[in-house]
Amino acid sequence: METSFEFIWHSGVFLLLCLVLFFVAQLAFRMFNPSFNVNKELTEKDNLSFYLGYLGYFLGFLMIIGGVMNSEGSGDFYSEIVLSLIYGGIGILILNLTSLVLDKIIHPKLRLWDDIIVNGNVAVGLTKGIHYFATGLIVGGVMLTEVDKPVEAAIFLVFALVIGSIGFMYYDFITPFNVRKEIYKGNNAAAIGAGGAQIAFAILIYSGFQIVHSTWQESMLMIGVDILAGFILLPLIRLIVDKVFIPTAKLTDEIVNQEKPNFGAGLFEAASYIGGALLFIWCWNL
Repeated sequence: METSFEFIWHSGVFLLLCLVLFFVAQLAFRMFNPSFNVNKELTEKDNLSFYLGYLGYFLGFLMIIGGVMNSEGSGDFYSEIVLSLIYGGIGILILNLTSLVLDKIIHPKLRLWDDIIVNGNVAVGLTKGIHYFATGLIVGGVMLTEVDKPVEAAIFLVFALVIGSIGFMYYDFITPFNVRKEIYKGNNAAAIGAGGAQIAFAILIYSGFQIVHSTWQESMLMIGVDILAGFILLPLIRLIVDKVFIPTAKLTDEIVNQEKPNFGAGLFEAASYIGGALLFIWCWNL
């Protein structure tokens, strides 16, 4: 009976701890983005574009919390509380700082929040939210396995985030249209397609950290295999979607070459990338 009570007590404390961290994450978001009024965007302007970016931020932080809470603990209840607070705080800092850096790398000619706040560009809001989520997934993967090795964790994190940004840029490379230009124009179909590619790469990187490894060289090798799979899978999946699942039209035409872009086609493409990444890691990790 005592064990059951302790389990309930410990679980309740950690749940409360997670809620506190989410509150801190919300404060940090406002601190890192002082140029706009969050409450005004949420309730006065009913800015859907802002909601998408804001939601992606919290979903990304949820992935980080998952990594922190499921990482190998010290075994001592009170020590784990302190460590969870510390690593949760570090996760909040990394999520916000990385977002600023990746925006400069992936979208060097545009300030995403400006387009979201001023123009209410839903495609840009969707892109921003997916950037947050993909980043959170990668950071959560690092914290899940390397949280007790801070130096290695930092090295892996920088490597993983740089590679993670490739998902969006690689999609831009394999498609016969300028995805950034389409997103800036407000093309939601292009935004969701590119976002699916970015999430797929994040899933593959996350998976690379979950495979048991004894050395950092082995870790790099496993992540490298997953990334190579991403480079092969994305164009292959796009071809299959184009020829098999949407055989009566070209995917590119549905997304960019018509007056109203086909959001359903972009969504189907994104889901195909994510599904392909999941199928690969499930089969690869058998």
